Amino acid sequence: MLDFIAIDFENANNAKSSACSLGIAVVEKGVITDIKHWYIKPHPFEMGYYQQRVHKIPLESLTLAPAFDELWPAVLPFLEGKTILAHNAAYDLNLLRGLFEHYHLSIQSLQYACTVDMARATWPNEPKHSLGYLAYYNQLTFTHHRADDDARVCAQLALRMADLHEAEDVDDLIYRTKVSKRNFDGTYATLKPRPRTRQQTPLIPNLHAEINVTHPFYGKSVVFTGDLTGLGRTEAQQLVWQCGGIAAKNLSYTTHYMVVGKQNAQLVGEELMSSKMKKAEELLSRGFPLVILNEEEFLAML
Repeated sequence: MLDFIAIDFENANNAKSSACSLGIAVVEKGVITDIKHWYIKPHPFEMGYYQQRVHKIPLESLTLAPAFDELWPAVLPFLEGKTILAHNAAYDLNLLRGLFEHYHLSIQSLQYACTVDMARATWPNEPKHSLGYLAYYNQLTFTHHRADDDARVCAQLALRMADLHEAEDVDDLIYRTKVSKRNFDGTYATLKPRPRTRQQTPLIPNLHAEINVTHPFYGKSVVFTGDLTGLGRTEAQQLVWQCGGIAAKNLSYTTHYMVVGKQNAQLVGEELMSSKMKKAEELLSRGFPLVILNEEEFLAML
């Protein structure tokens, strides 16, 4: 299951204990289920010129904010024993370690990985892999350097990369993108990768390739379930890629279209509801704009 926590800190000055804002996005079973945001009274209580220009948080607005040690009991349940993802994780984890050192805090277990490194492995042809750049080209809107928005987009990008790499869980994504997973103290954590037996994902195209950007599948994530009668699954996925879309394996809240083919009752039961169809119902009930297509509608859109 794709379960992880995406985090983002903003800091007030160059001190490692100067975090002034924290955002957290909770991902459970491939869906963002919660987003949290806290303002933090930084130590020392100073706002650097550069930092204020970046996140635009006035120092005076933090006067009544809790110090991190006061906030920690509320934050701990989100981090304890979890895998943390952050865009430029070294920055965020260094701030967290600085806060721990200053306030004499502790945590039993926490492991983390960097989505910048994952993005470099996923989109190697792109000139930049900053959060703003990747959000723009993945059509994700947000207010950059607002901690909860940054955490949300970090989670969305991780889910998009999991789709592209057909990763079954966060360890699988870390393994397939060949990045390091580390413990809180910076030592390397152990992964337990499963052997890959299914067909490789089609080649991820360069985002700048000459593709019809007005095509309805351009930049959209498309998932298939069931058997298609007119063409094979691999052929259908390749057609999506040729349109500039993303032929993903896993259904998530970032999926735009799900194409439903004939369901095998021996595999999905008499109700003819695959696990993807059940998850689609859940996403639709939560208000996500997923579009369900049958095979004829899919072919007509090509």
